[in-house]
Amino acid sequence: MKMLRKLLKTIGFGERGLREEFDGTITKQLRRLGRPSKRRIASAERNRRKAFERIMDSDPEFYILHRSAAISATWLSAVAVATVHDVGHSENSGELPSEQVAALAFFSRLANDLWAIIELVERGYDIQARALTRSFLEHVDVLICCIHDKQLTEEFVNAIEPEQANHFWHKYVSRNKIKKKVSELIAARIGLPESDIVDALRESAELAGSTILHPSMMAGLITALGDADVDYEDTYPIFPRPIDASAGVFRVILTHLFWLFLAMGPLPKFPSGEWGGLFRHDDLMDSEMLEKLKQVNTEMLGFLLNKQIMITARDD
Repeated sequence: MKMLRKLLKTIGFGERGLREEFDGTITKQLRRLGRPSKRRIASAERNRRKAFERIMDSDPEFYILHRSAAISATWLSAVAVATVHDVGHSENSGELPSEQVAALAFFSRLANDLWAIIELVERGYDIQARALTRSFLEHVDVLICCIHDKQLTEEFVNAIEPEQANHFWHKYVSRNKIKKKVSELIAARIGLPESDIVDALRESAELAGSTILHPSMMAGLITALGDADVDYEDTYPIFPRPIDASAGVFRVILTHLFWLFLAMGPLPKFPSGEWGGLFRHDDLMDSEMLEKLKQVNTEMLGFLLNKQIMITARDD
């Protein structure tokens, strides 16, 4: 036993020997070069938090959009968790409905991504938040189309292997195919079949996301120097600093989630489009908490619309 403990200590398992050796050599050399100590790192974190709190206190729209994004993330999380509970219900037997499988995949992914975007903005990673926003919008697009196309839902659920998933993406999503379908669906839903409002309101986010994600010199320059339309004050994007321009990230996300809300209709409890309801058991159908969260989400979106905070032309 003593020999085993000695071996574990030597390789760093169960003891701090390996960590102490690293700190005594590598970390020690970095400190000699003047690299940040734990105290300086903690101070930088506090400064970022204070900068974020100053924006929240001084910019009412940023505050509202940030809080609204958190409400939407909570709603997406609640739908995902409720679907998990329904899938794992003791009374279930046989194959799960395809819309329930798809919903579990979509809502859990969207919730996680939105919480990550919120966290990135709060910590000052504006460019990274914008990059993740682009893929977030694409996943919302596919979900909207799946709700109104059962065959598309079946293909999505069956695309399990990477090769199948890539085929699905190239067949339905690439080259703006899914974007065009969403624009048509939403335009028809709001009674303006010739409108391009969906594309117009996310154009800036799509452009920023494409520019940042593309492995080019431009992407590298933006990462180092920032977006020309954003004031980074005395810092660079490679050194995280919360900025008020991140409100544009939340605005485009909430606008797109409004389209999803329209597409969902009475979902998750009742059928909409070509999907049946996502819950099959009374304890979830009668969930008061889920109903209240949906109500809060509805009123929040209505507030943003009435105050012209969400669907409006901005340069951020």
